[in-house]
Amino acid sequence: MKNFFFTLLAFTLMTTSAIAQYGVDSSSKTFRDADRRNRRVNARIYYPTTAQGNQYEIAEGQFPVIILGHGFLMGSDAYQNFYDTLVPRGYIVVFVNTEGSFFANHRAFSEDLAFMVNAIQGENDNTSSVLYQSVADKSALIGHSMGGGAATVAASLTDVETLVTFAPATLRFDTLTPASQVTTDAIVFSGSGDAVTPADENHIPIYNSLGSSCKYFINILGGAHCYYANSNFACDFGENSSSGDIQITRDEQQEIVFNFLNSWFDYKLKGDSSAEQQFTNDLQSSDDITHENDCAEGVNTLSSVENEPTILITPNPASRKVTIGTKNQKSFEKIEFYNQQGVRIFTSFNNEIDTSNLKSGSYIVKIFTKNTVTTKQLIIQN
Repeated sequence: MKNFFFTLLAFTLMTTSAIAQYGVDSSSKTFRDADRRNRRVNARIYYPTTAQGNQYEIAEGQFPVIILGHGFLMGSDAYQNFYDTLVPRGYIVVFVNTEGSFFANHRAFSEDLAFMVNAIQGENDNTSSVLYQSVADKSALIGHSMGGGAATVAASLTDVETLVTFAPATLRFDTLTPASQVTTDAIVFSGSGDAVTPADENHIPIYNSLGSSCKYFINILGGAHCYYANSNFACDFGENSSSGDIQITRDEQQEIVFNFLNSWFDYKLKGDSSAEQQFTNDLQSSDDITHENDCAEGVNTLSSVENEPTILITPNPASRKVTIGTKNQKSFEKIEFYNQQGVRIFTSFNNEIDTSNLKSGSYIVKIFTKNTVTTKQLIIQN
């Protein structure tokens, strides 16, 4: 029994070290954007470390960069869960510490995020920087709430490997036109219990507008607006004052998010093909989410079968009737409609469906063919 215990302990340590290889340290730096009258852009940089004698120093190697945009009135402490999860896996996470006031300038914040992508790349050649010779040439933009909208706009202004947003909010200026100019692969996370930035008014329009050739909408069943991050007074106050239908805990929501986020980043930022497959498998098997994708090429989470039929729902948004179309209508079997809480509300074996009795809002539609199950988002406007 004793030998078994030590064998199990050794296996656990080896498994953990394969995932969490590094410690976490951070430093602050103020950058200046010469193209915007030397605007000061403050950042907190979190980076991987290893032990060097009795001290910890930045780990050897080059690490992909993740630029993080914060939510309204939310500081760096609220996103400690991101640093503690991503940095040990070999990523540099940069918290852009600007526009944290009640009167946040959304456009300036978007431009700050875009600026920081290139600014951090420049640190690789800066001999006085803690990141000297440690920055890989792959970057991602991520953002929560206000930061999600800002990260979307930023992705239209600079080149990154991927964009990931969590309950993204439409900003005080046109957010959808810049979204249409985003071409990088993207994920939009949404929570069905979010009443702070309702999906119908924020997440779904942003997702639908994205010009990405491959994009994913992941709806967390019973998920909240603030639970992507750690507890924060401003965000929690707003959520507690809303009429959302939260059905999971903060820890549960973060576990769901990072389950997808870790494999997605390992695939997009490190080129790990096994992580791509893990992302695919988790989307197909998870009971905690509903999802859809729109991928012309690259990762396709709906089927591994060649020549998968293209599924079209027209019109969308719809009012009185929708038609489901596939390349091969003979392969069509049935359609299931789900509400945002993941409850199936009806099944149709006809590809033309009367939707006049459905309330206005967003629905998840699962289309079954002989070889595939495809998930789509449908907006009803009655």
